Amino acid sequence: MSIEQELFSALRGLVADRVFPNVFLQPDGTLPTWPSIVYSFVSNVPEEDLCGDGDDSTSDHRVQIDVVDLTYKGMRAMRLLVMEAMRGLPTPARLQIDFDMYEEETKTHRCVMDYMIGGSST
Repeated sequence: MSIEQELFSALRGLVADRVFPNVFLQPDGTLPTWPSIVYSFVSNVPEEDLCGDGDDSTSDHRVQIDVVDLTYKGMRAMRLLVMEAMRGLPTPARLQIDFDMYEEETKTHRCVMDYMIGGSST
């Protein structure tokens, strides 16, 4: 199973499948119902071995997970659920940093979580 499949599988039940790669904006130009989650692959660090760089399955992936809800309290509660789900990933994941912000345009609260996923995360 790929890292992306692991992420979607771990997070989908928290927000009724409203887990999206890269953007919240839907194909029809609308935003999803909140709460929702978006994830983005920020970087990929290949694991070097005797044969050169490994493939994606051996790389470390830096992934940003954004949790968005209409209320601050709801966003913070969802943050804890995401942290718990990430602890259960088959591939080790370590939270590097997270911070909160308010989105004036959408009138929503966002928590940005930066994870390192892969072998060096243990």
